[in-house]
Amino acid sequence: MDGAGQQEWEADEGARVLRGALAALTRDGSFPLDGLTPRSPASAAEGAGRVPGLPRRRRRVEAGGAPAPEDLPALMARQSQRLRQLETLIEAAPVGIGLVQLDGRTPLTNDTLRQLLGYSTEEFATMPFADYTVPEDQAENDRLFRAMVEGDGDGFAMQKRFVRKDGTTLWVDLTVSLVRDADGRPDYAIGMVQDITERKRLADELAAAELHYRLLVEHVPAVVYIAEPGPGGRFEYVSPRLEWMLGRTPQEWLDDPGEWTRAIHPSDRAMRFHEEALREGLGEGGQLPSITYRLRHREGYDVWVRDDAVLRRDSDGSPRLHGVLVDVTQEKTLEERLAHMVDHDALTGLVNRSHFHRLVDEALAGRVDGRRGVAVMYVDLDDFKAVNDSFGHAVGDRVLVAVADRLRELVPPSGAVARLGGDEFAVLVTGTPAAVRRAVAAVQDMGQVSVPVGGAWARVSASVGAAVADRAHTTEKLLHDADQVMYDAKLGGDRPGRGGARRGAAARRTVGERRGAVGGAAAGRRAGDRGTRDEGGRRAGG
Repeated sequence: MDGAGQQEWEADEGARVLRGALAALTRDGSFPLDGLTPRSPASAAEGAGRVPGLPRRRRRVEAGGAPAPEDLPALMARQSQRLRQLETLIEAAPVGIGLVQLDGRTPLTNDTLRQLLGYSTEEFATMPFADYTVPEDQAENDRLFRAMVEGDGDGFAMQKRFVRKDGTTLWVDLTVSLVRDADGRPDYAIGMVQDITERKRLADELAAAELHYRLLVEHVPAVVYIAEPGPGGRFEYVSPRLEWMLGRTPQEWLDDPGEWTRAIHPSDRAMRFHEEALREGLGEGGQLPSITYRLRHREGYDVWVRDDAVLRRDSDGSPRLHGVLVDVTQEKTLEERLAHMVDHDALTGLVNRSHFHRLVDEALAGRVDGRRGVAVMYVDLDDFKAVNDSFGHAVGDRVLVAVADRLRELVPPSGAVARLGGDEFAVLVTGTPAAVRRAVAAVQDMGQVSVPVGGAWARVSASVGAAVADRAHTTEKLLHDADQVMYDAKLGGDRPGRGGARRGAAARRTVGERRGAVGGAAAGRRAGDRGTRDEGGRRAGG
C-alpha cells in the first residue's frame, strides 16, 4: 500500500473507532450531548497524540475503487477534519469514556475519565479494568462483561466502585456498549462512567436517616399515619404499632379506607372530623384540633385514642393529614375514676351527698303535670354503734357495704342510692305514682341486714323516712321533709317493744300527720335523739 493509501486507512480506522464511541455515548439517549463545549482542534490533537496502539486493520483498495490522485488531498482533509470533530466530542464529554479491549485493557480514554481516576493514558493501556476495580465489585463486573461478549445482549449497566490512583474510592454509574466488526463479531467495548460518589453518599445518608426515623416511628408508643382527610379518606402510611394497639394490621387499613370509620365507637362517630377544620381554611403546617374517641379492638373491647394531626399538601396540592394516634385508655380510666371519686362514696360506691342533691334537682325539674312521681327516703341504721363497739370498725364497714347492696336491690334502675355519711343513707325514686309507692314500701320493709362474723352475726335494722314531692317542693324542702319523717320513725322506735311494723307505720305518716303529732317535748326528744345518734351511729360509722 502506498503512503496515500496508508494515510487514508488510518484516518478511516480512527474515524470508525470514534464513531463507535460516539454511537455508544448517545445510545438510548443516556448521555445527551446537548450543551457540550467542544475542545479546540489543537487541544483535541494533543489528546490524540497521547493515545497509543489504536487498532490497525489494513485493507486493500479494490481495483478500480481508488480515488483519482487529484482527489486524495481533499479526501484526506475531510477525513482528518471529521476525525478531529469526533475526538473533540469524545474528549469534551462530561462523562468518562474508555475504549475497552476484550482482554480488559483500555487503550483509548477521554480526559474526563483520566481526571476521574488519576491514571495516565499509558497506565490505562497496560492495566485491565480489574486492577482499578474494588474487589467486592469485580466478580459481578466480570460476569456481566463476559455475558455481553458471549452474546447475551450488546451492553450492560451497573453501579460499581473504582479505585483511584491515590487510593480513594469512586462510586460510578457504568454503562458498557459492545461494538462489533463488519462480520458481526465482538470487536471492542465502549465504557462510560459517571461519578455518583456524592450522590451515593447523600443517598446512603438519606437511607440511614430514613432507617433511623423509621425505627423511631415504628417503636414509638403511638400509631403514626399519613391519610387523606375525611371519614373515607385513604391511608397512605400506618406504622406497625397499629397491630399492637387494635389487633389490626397496617395493610388492612391501607387496603380498606372504611376500616377506620367502622372501628370508631358508634357514640363517637358524630365527633368533629378533620375536614371541617380544612373547610375553615387551615393552612399548610396548621395543627388540627385534637380529638379523643374510642376505636374497637379486634377482640371486641374499646381503646381510647387521642388523635393529633397537622396538615401537609403533596406535590399536586392535595391535603394530607400527618398524625399520631396515642392510646389514652389508662388516662381516660383514671379520669373516670377520679370523676367517680368526686361524686361517689369510696367505701360503698354509692353516690355522695352533693351528687345526690344534683340528682334530686334533675328529678324535680323533669316532672310533667304531676304524671311523674318523685320521692326521697332517708335511711338511718339502728344499733350501728353497738356493731362497731362489739366487732370493730372493719366489721362496721362490711355492714355498711351490705346495707348499700340491699338498697341497690330494692331501688329501681331509674332511682339512686346515696350514702350521706356515717350510717345515714338516702334514696331517690322516680316514675309513675304507683311505681314510686311500690319502691317506697320496699325500702321501708327492708328488714334487718346481717353480716357473719366468725360464729356470730352483726345485725342492724333501719329507720326510714319518706317524702313524696308535690308541686310546691324544692330539693331542700323535699330532703328536709324526708329527714324529719325519718326522725319521727326513730323516735317511735325508741319506745320499749318497738318493731318493724311500728317503724313502718311511723315512716308512712304524711308530713301533715307528722307535724301534728310531733311538738313540744317530743321535739325535744327528737333533738336529744339526734344528738345521741350523731355521737353513736354517725360518728362510729364515719
